Amino acid sequence: MSEVQSGADVNIRSSGYFIARTEVPCRHCGLRTRVLALAMPPEHETLDLDGQVEEESDGGGDRDSVGGDLVGNGGANSPGLDTGLENGAVPWQPAGVNAFLFYVEYLPDSVQGRLRDLSPSFRFAYSDATLTSYWANHCDHCGRLLGDHELHCEPEGAFVPVSEAAAAAIELLKIEEPFEAAADGYAFEPEFFSLMREA
Repeated sequence: MSEVQSGADVNIRSSGYFIARTEVPCRHCGLRTRVLALAMPPEHETLDLDGQVEEESDGGGDRDSVGGDLVGNGGANSPGLDTGLENGAVPWQPAGVNAFLFYVEYLPDSVQGRLRDLSPSFRFAYSDATLTSYWANHCDHCGRLLGDHELHCEPEGAFVPVSEAAAAAIELLKIEEPFEAAADGYAFEPEFFSLMREA
C-alpha cells in the first residue's frame, strides 16, 4: 500500500470549490459522525483524454468527461492553474454543472489543510474494499473508514439526498482559491444540489 500522493494524475481543476459537510450514523458503531465531501461549481474543468482519443479517431467533437455530450473547446488556460503543457495541448473541458468528487487520490497541501481543520477524521487511507488509498471519512467515535461508495453512490447516502429536507441538511462551505484533484469518482449535476445550504 502506497500512501504517496502525486499530482501527476490531476483530472479536475477549478478556480474555487465547496467543502460539503453533514452528519450521518456510522454504519459500524451507530453513533452520528460528521462527514465531508468535495463539490465543484459549474465553472470547474475536467481532463478529457477519452474525448481527445475519440476526436482523433473519428473526427467527432470534443466529449466532456462526465457524460459524453459535446461541449465547446476552451478552458486550457484557466487563471491560477498551470496545465504543464503549452498551447492548450491538454484537453481540459468546461463542465458547466455542479459535481461531487469521490475516491479522491490526490489533493494539494492547501486543500488537505482545510479538510484537516474541519475534520481530522477525513484523511488519506487504505480501503480494503477498493484495495486502494484515497481521501476518506472515518467515524469520529470508532475511527473506522466510511467508504465513498456508501456516502456517494447509494440513494440516501450522505451526499446522495433523495429529498429536499435531506439536501437541506448538507452545508456547502465555498472556498475561493485554485483547486485541483485526481478523482476516480465524479457525480455530475447532483439532484437537489441547489437546496444545499451555503455557509
